[in-house]
Amino acid sequence: MIIDAHAHLGPSFATRPAFLPAVKPEEVIAILDRSGIDRACVFAAAWEGPEFTDPYYERGNEAVAEAVRRYPDRLIGYCRVDPNWTRQAVREMERGRRDFGFRGLKLHPLWEHFWSSNLKILRPVFELCREYRWPVFFHAGYYPTCQPALFVGLAKAFLDVPIILAHLAYAHTADAIVVAKRHPNIYLETSANSSSPAIAETLKRVGPDQVLYGSDLPFTEPRDVMAKIKAAPGITAEALRKIMGGNMARLLGEAQ
Repeated sequence: MIIDAHAHLGPSFATRPAFLPAVKPEEVIAILDRSGIDRACVFAAAWEGPEFTDPYYERGNEAVAEAVRRYPDRLIGYCRVDPNWTRQAVREMERGRRDFGFRGLKLHPLWEHFWSSNLKILRPVFELCREYRWPVFFHAGYYPTCQPALFVGLAKAFLDVPIILAHLAYAHTADAIVVAKRHPNIYLETSANSSSPAIAETLKRVGPDQVLYGSDLPFTEPRDVMAKIKAAPGITAEALRKIMGGNMARLLGEAQ
């Protein structure tokens, strides 16, 4: 089974409709079908700017919940919150689990304006993720607020919470490799500009158990990311099985 660990769905950015047009559930399913992907972890887009119409992600989460309701065998819903607003974030996570059956949490340090090392802000949502057995998916790399080394405090404080760093941390893959090698609850995801050599180096130094296939659809063509993984020098069939879905199924508590 192939599970895409990184997919977007729902309303567009409030002030950047050209950057991320609204993505309908049936469009996501069509992408999965043509790419040979069985399931995808989906979360709402971020909102920003003067038209900040969904600050607590309520509308976005509802759109994801409706998509999961329509396609329960294909889509795995993640909750989005802004951890700066503790009460609202906790309330939205509780609603996400109780009413929507969400299975994980997505955080973006840039859009939500926090540093990944800020345990004071992140502790309440991480404690709830520990209780719910949710993985936490982070945008990682590129921006100062989400460099790989900043996740070490979280990894140490919440050893039983899986922390997923997206994009192999962009140009900071070497730093992400060091962090993941030292902390087994940190996982590295392959979307965006990840290259076959970067994936191969990650597998060599970290091993296949902490690597997840993700595409970042609709930004990236899922089949292109698959091709990069399959082209990684020295990759084995067992490593492919784990990366393409086995590891994500394990984090979700599912047998494969």
